[in-house]
Amino acid sequence: MSKATFPDKLRTQMRMTLPMIDKNIRCRANTSRQSLMKASGLNDNQLQAALKMAYGEKGVPAPVYRSPAAGKMYDSESLLLTLAKWCGMWAYVIED
Repeated sequence: MSKATFPDKLRTQMRMTLPMIDKNIRCRANTSRQSLMKASGLNDNQLQAALKMAYGEKGVPAPVYRSPAAGKMYDSESLLLTLAKWCGMWAYVIED
């Protein structure tokens, strides 16, 4: 994979996580880093790169807490909003 196509691949892979994050919001649950990796098919380093690109200058969000079973847990609402904007999936950004 070339450097030119790497951001596009990450964006495509992260789009696959949006339905899972949306479901977590409806269930009032946080999203684990492990579930993001599983849903996107990315490894830990690729996921970190995607989060850095999505969050830009703000930097990768700090985990809300660390679960003994699931590891780092992120706030689902802010994660969905940022990733949906970055991926161009505006249906997740517009509220009913």
